[in-house]
Amino acid sequence: MKKARMFFLISMLLFLVGCSDTKETVFPTEDTKEIYELEKADSLDYAVIVKINERDRKITFKNISSGRNYTLSYDGTTSMKNRYDEEIVVGQLMEGDLVEVTFLKNKKLARKVLIDKKCTITEEVTDFTINKAASTMFYNGEQYELSGSLAILSDKEEIQLMDITEADTLRVHAVDHTVHSIVIDKGHGYIRLVNDEYFIGGFIEVGQDIIKPVTEGMLLPVPEGSYTVLITNKGYGGEKQVEVKRNKETVIDVGDLKGDEVKTGKILFLITPEGAVLSIDGKETDYSQPVELEYGIHRIVLKAEGYATLTKYIKVGQELANLEITMETGESTDSEDDEGDSTDDSDSTNGNTNTTTGTGSVSSNSAVSASHSKYSVYVDAPEGAELYLDGVYVGVVPLSFTKESGTHTITLRKSGYQTRSYSLQIDNEEKDVTYSFSALEPSGQ
Repeated sequence: MKKARMFFLISMLLFLVGCSDTKETVFPTEDTKEIYELEKADSLDYAVIVKINERDRKITFKNISSGRNYTLSYDGTTSMKNRYDEEIVVGQLMEGDLVEVTFLKNKKLARKVLIDKKCTITEEVTDFTINKAASTMFYNGEQYELSGSLAILSDKEEIQLMDITEADTLRVHAVDHTVHSIVIDKGHGYIRLVNDEYFIGGFIEVGQDIIKPVTEGMLLPVPEGSYTVLITNKGYGGEKQVEVKRNKETVIDVGDLKGDEVKTGKILFLITPEGAVLSIDGKETDYSQPVELEYGIHRIVLKAEGYATLTKYIKVGQELANLEITMETGESTDSEDDEGDSTDDSDSTNGNTNTTTGTGSVSSNSAVSASHSKYSVYVDAPEGAELYLDGVYVGVVPLSFTKESGTHTITLRKSGYQTRSYSLQIDNEEKDVTYSFSALEPSGQ
């Protein structure tokens, strides 16, 4: 009896152990199946990363075919790789990246985010032209098509094409000469002068890239950053150090820059070809001997038969300097009467050598047509905003101004609201045009 009972207990023990073993083998099998189902994504897309929210572990994408935005979550099992097939973390992804994304549609969960290997990324693009009508963009010496679902990003938000101005620094993502995303890596702010009555008609130089005539009430769009600003007129002037912040207005008081003594310097022009006609500030000038000029910015125009007319700014800043200029062959143009807000080059005579030291140039994107028109541009919104055309005050909206074809920067300003700028392409058709811009947003100050 005892033996039978012992046999029964041993049998039950083996049975329980067998059941336990069976359960241990079943559960991992179910887990493996569940993980496999998670990894098997049911959707594949080609998209631009529009926004990365690391706090909520979500990424917003724009489908490059439909232009539709959608948001997916990600977790520790989401695979992310760069263009070299190297594993990366979400912090290494960037807004504007073109990616191939696979995901679970019902769960809205990204399984893989792979940066496109064919995408060309061009950074620090400052010399560019955008033709909105033709959907093209010229930069880096080549022309590109603009995608129909183009993503344009600034401060982690989507903006419109016309929000880009020549003062911005861009990062451009393109595949096969089609631009799919543009990111404003460096935006623009504004410079306003006060107590500037004496300097109206003179020049303002911001850093080494911007030279503009000083006009009454001007509001100048400038790339964000730190600058030395030079203000001059009739031999008087001086410098100010300023910090320009994105979408903010920097006010410069120049009332203390007018000195008591007019300073002048002599420039010896060495011009090729011989016999070229030189005009300085609109006046034909004999340069067979050193030319005496007041300290500051001066506009020169060179003309010669068989050579392209040359227009540039020079900065006089010492008692004596040489300025060597070689003209290029080509057809001459009658540009002397142009206002000259933009230049192809600008030279400084501050150096102690016999050659010029370039101080940069205003982008040719800002070139304005010299021809005058009998047609007008009407702006009817937002009402009550001050309007500036290429930095020059025009009036209060609603208003109109003479239509001049070309690319222009429209700036809208109103006390208590955020200043906004738009890049505007005005056609050369013989008709009036009307624009209505969005309402300005409160500044929150």
